[in-house]
Amino acid sequence: MTAKEAVPVRENEPANDDASVIQPIGFTPAQVSSGGNKLLLSPKAIAVVASLCFGALMLVYLLVARSLIFETQPADADVSVSGFAVRLGDGHLVLPGSYRYTVSATGYLPQSGEVEISSDSNSRHAVKLERLPGHLQVITEPAVPVRILVNGAEVDSSEGLAKSIPAGRKRITVLTERYLPFSKEVEIEGLDNTQTLTASLRPAWANVHITSNPAGATVSVEGKILGTTPLTAELVQGDRVVDISLPDHKTVQIPVPVTAGVDQTLQTVDLAAADGTLRVVSNPPGASITVNGEYRGQAPMDVALASNRRHQLRFFLDGYRSVEHTVDVRAGDLRDLNVDLTAVFGDVTITSSPPEAQVFIDGRLAGVAGETFTLPTRSHTITVRKAGYEDYQTTIVPSSKLKQSVRAILLTGEQARWSNVPAEITHGAGGKMLLMRPSSEFTMGSSRREQGRQANEVLRKISLTRPFYIGTTEVTNREYRRYQRMHSSSHTNGVSLDNDSLPVVNISWNDAALFCNWLSARDGLKEVYRTERGRVVGFDGSANGYRMPTEAEWAWAARYERGAMRKFPWGNALPVGKNSGNYADSSAGQIVPAVLRTYNDNYAATAPVGSFGPNHLGLFDMGGNVSEWIHDLYTIGTGLSTRAEENPVGPQEGDYHVVRGSSWRHAGLTELRLSYRDYGAEARDDVGFRVARWVN
Repeated sequence: MTAKEAVPVRENEPANDDASVIQPIGFTPAQVSSGGNKLLLSPKAIAVVASLCFGALMLVYLLVARSLIFETQPADADVSVSGFAVRLGDGHLVLPGSYRYTVSATGYLPQSGEVEISSDSNSRHAVKLERLPGHLQVITEPAVPVRILVNGAEVDSSEGLAKSIPAGRKRITVLTERYLPFSKEVEIEGLDNTQTLTASLRPAWANVHITSNPAGATVSVEGKILGTTPLTAELVQGDRVVDISLPDHKTVQIPVPVTAGVDQTLQTVDLAAADGTLRVVSNPPGASITVNGEYRGQAPMDVALASNRRHQLRFFLDGYRSVEHTVDVRAGDLRDLNVDLTAVFGDVTITSSPPEAQVFIDGRLAGVAGETFTLPTRSHTITVRKAGYEDYQTTIVPSSKLKQSVRAILLTGEQARWSNVPAEITHGAGGKMLLMRPSSEFTMGSSRREQGRQANEVLRKISLTRPFYIGTTEVTNREYRRYQRMHSSSHTNGVSLDNDSLPVVNISWNDAALFCNWLSARDGLKEVYRTERGRVVGFDGSANGYRMPTEAEWAWAARYERGAMRKFPWGNALPVGKNSGNYADSSAGQIVPAVLRTYNDNYAATAPVGSFGPNHLGLFDMGGNVSEWIHDLYTIGTGLSTRAEENPVGPQEGDYHVVRGSSWRHAGLTELRLSYRDYGAEARDDVGFRVARWVN
């Protein structure tokens, strides 16, 4: 509808006469000529157009394409490039993109790769091909089977041909039996070519002339028989061992150093007659055998003896009389010899304490103690046993000429255990300690009627049963400086207190406790004192480490002797005994206000530990030299109790610790007594300490 759109007619609406109505008209197709189809362009025009298009394309290609050039070794290698690539001179013309290439040449391993061609520039690549391995034919003069080594490593070869040797300069070594190695540098050209190497081999042997007396002996080297003497043998160079053997004669081995090409004649070998063999059996078995004084072994055994001479044989066994035989044998003979040994006995009397213990000899019950036993004169194990006691065991060799005795002291289990605990030990700082095993009840302190007594010396009943070690001397400056290297005990009025052998002073109780913990750790023991920030806050009564003596231990070690309590270190009365210890004597008058005018110990201040004699337990300076820090906190008791304190370790709380014993500053009656008690916490120049430890 080109003029107006058709308008639909609705029912009940009047028709519009003005509306256009399209009327159909007739259609007649055009007449086509009946002649053939006619081309728009002639073939010549089409050829011209095609050439123009191809030229345009080539122009575009030339403008867009980039050159790809491969510089190859060898130069005549073939290069192929994947995709559309136009060969142009030594290279290819390609469009930008990725291309795979392959470079190959006869005698070389082909090499492939991938290149990326950008639109910015041409691309040039260098490719060096690896030559194929070569082959080497080794020809030897003379012709012998060979092994071939290349640079020291053997390669597979067959009839002298070694295949697939990488190209390059190689060290070729030719090995063969009985000839010296041949070695030469060879340039292997590779390219799958076979080269020839001629090797002139030099002999690796020498002629060795061998003779023997008698002749006809068999000659062998390394198990290979070469012939019989006299013989000239070709031996390969090196250290050779030549065996020369002949029936009924001893085989001789001769070391022969052989140098290639150097012939030699060996000295004639004299072959001695072969040994004879003596098959020896003893009754009882196990007898030792000597031949002409030389030990050979124990029967039963075969004994080799030189033939045609006499030999002295001796047989001996513990508990039996020795037997001697003289024998001779012929070369190659085998003879039997049976030897009967006669037992020899000795008497041993065995007693025991307590009596009537059982006696076991070599593990068998033999009787009871108090009897005499007749035993073979060899080593026996004696065990003496009684219920409630540990076994006693020893070994003894009875003698037929002397009656012997064994006395067995039987120990209870407790006694046996203590016998294994050392009575003396040395701690890690170098001081000695003695084992104390108290089992005592005693009264610590002093009576109110005792002259010089102080109020803090309250009587206390003590039961001391726990064993312990205690130092024989006070800790010295040398020992303490192993813990604190820079410690100085200083001096007093110009008198040094700092020499190595003097007791350490000017240390607090806390310092002494920390030394004990250090010593425990050094010796692998459990520390006694519990610390926080370098201060002692408690102790472990079950620990086996080092500590200071408890007051009860110190009082027992210093005073208790045969059930009584000693008053002074030297006895029970004044005056001070000669050389009793280091006190405030006449030589200390310039240092201390009060001195013992009639006593001189030759030390104005501290003395080297152990300068004076020990007490009854072997402990030094329990009185005098320096007073001693004690493990216990300080307190004053309320009076004597009817109940004994068992192994006391002091109160749980307190500000001070006990100090026991007199020092080099003391001359008064009060201080010289062994019951004298002092207290403190801080360092003093007359207070040191000694170490102790419990035995668990």
